[in-house]
Amino acid sequence: MPASRLARRLLPHPDTLSKTPGLRWLGHYLAPRPWLWVAHRRRVAMGVAVGLAIGVIPLPTQMFLAAWLAIICRANVAAAIAATWLTNPFTLLPIWTLAIALGRFVSGHTGRVAPPEMLAIDWGQPDTWLASLWSWTQALGEPLLIGLPLAGLLLGALAYLVVYFGWWAVIVGERYRRLRKRARAKAKAEAT
Repeated sequence: MPASRLARRLLPHPDTLSKTPGLRWLGHYLAPRPWLWVAHRRRVAMGVAVGLAIGVIPLPTQMFLAAWLAIICRANVAAAIAATWLTNPFTLLPIWTLAIALGRFVSGHTGRVAPPEMLAIDWGQPDTWLASLWSWTQALGEPLLIGLPLAGLLLGALAYLVVYFGWWAVIVGERYRRLRKRARAKAKAEAT
């Protein structure tokens, strides 16, 4: 099955979104603007890049911001929203490690950045967990603040390339498979 057909089958239709509570605004906005929802290679790749770039920065409104930025960039809105889900508690550590490394490289920060012993959580007192985590995050400081947008841009650009060329490889593979099938059918017809 071609990639665009598979994407069309997986993505909900704007009419479905307009009937979904909380997403009605998006369905009503997308219905007259199909170019923001269709599964084209460039638009989906741009949507994934936008969503991942926004998703790296810990904000409470990641999906809304990704949809808004995808609309501005004329990218696939569904891909942008879905790409924000790639940043989750399981991927937080590698992404923040990359962000801190980029931030340290760019800012020239050479000292220790929030050593693990700073995160001394008293597991017996749950009311202190959030304060401990907050002070540890603040100690990450400048490298994290500089590194998160840079990590977003870097991961977004890499995601664009992976999706764009991955989709291209699927298209080339499909064409090659069809040509081989036709050649076998032709050879079989000539043999009989």
